Amino acid sequence: MNTNKIGKYFLGGSLIYLVVIILILILFEDSVEYLSGTVKVFSILFLLLSFFTSITMIYYNSSIEKRRKAIIITTFVSVIFFSSAIVGKLYVFPGTNMIGILGIFLFSFSSLPLIIKTRYEKRKTLLNNKILLLSYVDLFSVILITMGLLFRYMHWPGSVIMIIVGSLALMLTLIGWNISFKKEVKLRAIAEDRLKESFREIEEKHIVIEEKNKEITDSINYAKRIQEAIFPSFSFIKKHLPNSFIYYQPKDIVAGDFYWAEKIGDTFFIAAADCTGHGVPGALVSVVCYNALNRSVNEFKLTEPGLILDKTRELVLESFSKNGEDIKDGMDISLLSIKRETVKWAGANNPLWYYQDNQLKEIKANKQPIGKTDNPNPFTTHTLLLQKEDSLYLFTDGFADQFGGPKGKKFKYKQLEELLINSNHLNFSNQHKMLETSLNNWKGNLEQVDDICIIGIRL
Repeated sequence: MNTNKIGKYFLGGSLIYLVVIILILILFEDSVEYLSGTVKVFSILFLLLSFFTSITMIYYNSSIEKRRKAIIITTFVSVIFFSSAIVGKLYVFPGTNMIGILGIFLFSFSSLPLIIKTRYEKRKTLLNNKILLLSYVDLFSVILITMGLLFRYMHWPGSVIMIIVGSLALMLTLIGWNISFKKEVKLRAIAEDRLKESFREIEEKHIVIEEKNKEITDSINYAKRIQEAIFPSFSFIKKHLPNSFIYYQPKDIVAGDFYWAEKIGDTFFIAAADCTGHGVPGALVSVVCYNALNRSVNEFKLTEPGLILDKTRELVLESFSKNGEDIKDGMDISLLSIKRETVKWAGANNPLWYYQDNQLKEIKANKQPIGKTDNPNPFTTHTLLLQKEDSLYLFTDGFADQFGGPKGKKFKYKQLEELLINSNHLNFSNQHKMLETSLNNWKGNLEQVDDICIIGIRL
C-alpha cells in the first residue's frame, strides 16, 4: 500500500474525528466542561497532527511537479496564518492563538517534510543514508523545539520536555554534521589529489598522442610526396594534350584514385583509375596498379588499351598472390590511347563519355575490375571516330557518389552529365572551375566521401 492511499485514509479518519468532536461538543456540552484542559488540548493537537500529516503522505511520493505545487500552497497558507496571528496579537483579536497554531502545524507537518523529500531527490546521487538520517533528525528537532515554544507560550503541559528533546536532537545532529563535514573535507582533498594526478596523466598521454599523430601525419605527408612524384606532372600532360584539365581531389592526404599518362613512340596514353579503398590502403594499391600499367606499355610494349588492361590485371594478380593470401583488391579504370587522329579506349567498370554533335555519348566499360574476379574476360578495345573540338571525359565514381544538396543525397551521374553538357561551351579551365564549384556547393558542410578524379580532353 503506498503513502498516497495511507494519506487519504488518514485524511478521512481525521475528518471523521473532527465530526465526532463537533457532535460531542453539541450533544454533551455539559459533560465536556468537566474534561481536563490537557485532554482538550491533546484532542485538538491530535486532530491537527493527523490532518496535516495526511496531506504530507498524499503528496510524499507524487511527481516532483505535484509536490512543488503542494509545497507552494501549504507554505503560502501557513505564511498567511502566521501573518494573521501576528496582526491579531497586535490588535488583541480573539482566536489569534489558534490561527498561529494552525500555521505552525501546517508548515511543520506538511511543508517541511515535502521540502526535505524534494531536496533529497535532487541530491540523492550525492548523499548517503547517514546524511539523509541527519536531515530527518534536523527536521524532527526543529519541529519539537517549535512545538515546545508554542506549548510554553500557550501554557500547555509538555513544553519543557519538547524543548529539551528537540535541543538534544539538534545538538546530536550538529555533532553528526561536523563529523560528516570533516570526512567530506578529507575526501575532497583526496579526490582533488587524485583528480590532479589524473589530469597530469591525461596531459602526459595527450602529449604522447600528439607526438604520435604528428609522426603519423608527417609519414603520410611524405607518402603523399612519393605518390605525387610517381604521378605524371601536369606539365607533361599539357605538353601532349594542351587542351585538357585534370580535376583531382583526394579524400585524405593520400588517395586510391590516380591519373596515369605515358608516351610511347607517337602514342600517348592517359587514364583515370580508382583503386580499392582510399587513404593509405588505397594509396598502397595504387602503387601496385600504377606500376603494372607502366610495365604493360614499357616492358611488354602493348599499345591496344584492351590488351594493356589484360596484362595489367595479370600483373596485379601476380603481385597480390606472392604470399599465397587471397587478396581481392584492384582497380576500376578508364584508359585512352591517342595516336595522331586515332583514338582508342578500354574500360574496367568505368565508362567513357564524349561530347559530339551537341550530345554527350557513352561507351560502356567491361563489367569487371582489374583484379580478382569470377569468369574474367578479355577487355574490349573501342576505336572512336572523333572530330576536331569533340571532348572526352575519363572519371572515377567519387564525384557522382558525393552526398549533399538540400536532402543530403548523392550527386549521381545524371546530374554530372547535365553539368558537363551545360558547361561544354566553356574553355576547359573554366569547366574545371565549374566542376569544383558545383561539387563544393553540393557538398556544403558534409564530409567528402571518396577520392575524385575527372580528366577532360578536347581534340
